[in-house]
Amino acid sequence: TTLLVPLAFVRLPERIDLWITRRRSGQSTRKDPKKHVGFFDLTLLPFFLPILGYIALYSCLPHKEIRFIFPAIPMLNVFAAYAMSRLHKVAFPVIDGGKNVPEKYSSADRKSASSAYRLNFHWTGFFMWLCGIGTILTTMIGSQLFIRLSMENYPGGEALNRLRRHLDSSIPSSRTTIHSINLQNTPKWEDVRVHVDVAAAMTGVSLFGQRHASRRYDYESPFPIEKSGYEDENQLEGNSKRTKKFTHLLSEEQNVDGYHLVDVVKGYPRFDFKNFRIDTRNATYILESDDWPGGEMSNLSTRV
Repeated sequence: TTLLVPLAFVRLPERIDLWITRRRSGQSTRKDPKKHVGFFDLTLLPFFLPILGYIALYSCLPHKEIRFIFPAIPMLNVFAAYAMSRLHKVAFPVIDGGKNVPEKYSSADRKSASSAYRLNFHWTGFFMWLCGIGTILTTMIGSQLFIRLSMENYPGGEALNRLRRHLDSSIPSSRTTIHSINLQNTPKWEDVRVHVDVAAAMTGVSLFGQRHASRRYDYESPFPIEKSGYEDENQLEGNSKRTKKFTHLLSEEQNVDGYHLVDVVKGYPRFDFKNFRIDTRNATYILESDDWPGGEMSNLSTRV
């Protein structure tokens, strides 16, 4: 709908409508100055300037995100709606011009109104109105497509959820009676140590997700989750001593010494127009330490 915003300030539809109407009636476009239509409409300009300034100021920031201009979108929709109303008046001049004839009027008046409608209606104005409708439909379809793509754009958050489900299945409840298993090798919730690398942290691993993943009703304290940063001391590559203290990793690297693969989450979506589908690739790997005793508990049947 951004394409409609300029039409809120430029009377292009009205000028085209006036030019076509005068050509049909054989009048000169300069004969009647009273019917002259100016080129600009500044009715909404006082509301547009603050929005323009807001977007311009945020555009000066080195770091830009689309969410920064979300507060401006409602007013941009107002400008687009105003432009669409003017296109509608040009497309349906008699109906929007207040020339409808009520039921109480005679058939002669109705015939006169019908003739006026045929005189003022032209396909150019109707085509401009259809173009406006097309921009709205395109915006709706594009919004739905981007929403669908964004569902695949948070592999880090999805990996954290899957890790929680994996831990739920591998760590028995503290209120569960366990049979036929060595209690010394039973994994405990408080023994879990999770490391999240930069790629996973930037794709959906939020504080709310961490609280949900690290807490369970039958354990008092949550397990720690450590995130990587861009600093050298927070990197795990080539630092086996730091890696060994973690039981699980959320990493963009599939192969890490001392860890095996538990699950993989796909991400980085793109729309394949040729095959009309959403393509993804491996984004975040859930890795578990080879020393973690929880593997044998995954398929354990328990009784509460």
